[in-house]
Amino acid sequence: MGDSPLYPIMLKLVGKPCTVIGGGKVAARKVRHLLASGAEVKVVSPVLTAELWHFVHEGSIVHIAREYEEGDAIGALLVFAATDHCEVNERVAEEARRCGALINIAHSPEQSDFANPGTVQHGDVHLAVSTGGASPTLTRSILAKLSKLMDDELAQVAEMLLYARKVSHDVLPDTVDRQRAMRHYAEECWRAYECNVTLPKWEDWVMAWLANINK
Repeated sequence: MGDSPLYPIMLKLVGKPCTVIGGGKVAARKVRHLLASGAEVKVVSPVLTAELWHFVHEGSIVHIAREYEEGDAIGALLVFAATDHCEVNERVAEEARRCGALINIAHSPEQSDFANPGTVQHGDVHLAVSTGGASPTLTRSILAKLSKLMDDELAQVAEMLLYARKVSHDVLPDTVDRQRAMRHYAEECWRAYECNVTLPKWEDWVMAWLANINK
């Protein structure tokens, strides 16, 4: 990545093939998060941590029990080079790029195509923080501070807004009207959250909103 600006993105990985080269603690952490995102994970390594063996035994990952070989990156959307050998990681990166995959190299953010940011999640609210590879310690410190802002009420705001977005088509078939209503409803929910009062239910709020604009 180096001095290039990063493009922040929340990626849907359900059913997407991802390959992890390596079987240590770093690889285990990558696999854990990939599985939580629904990815199809292949791990290439002659040895595995206890956590990775657990994933193998429960059938959550495909395990190739050998050292990395040319061709292991074929078909993957994301490739993670997480061995203890820089030369192997470099070979993995070269192949991944030839195959059109994005590569993440452990302990080498400047040579990686993407970074795994630090995250904190509460319900549907998911915050991600990156310091551009400068310091994982700084990232953890920022996340610790942000996590204090996360609570059940904030998660409930997100849950109610997600519900409203899903059902809003029923009463607001017009796209412009629906977007305007959702914006006003989100603002109303945020004010209620900030003032620590009861959040407005979508059905009641949208009926009142429609009645007001139709006057």
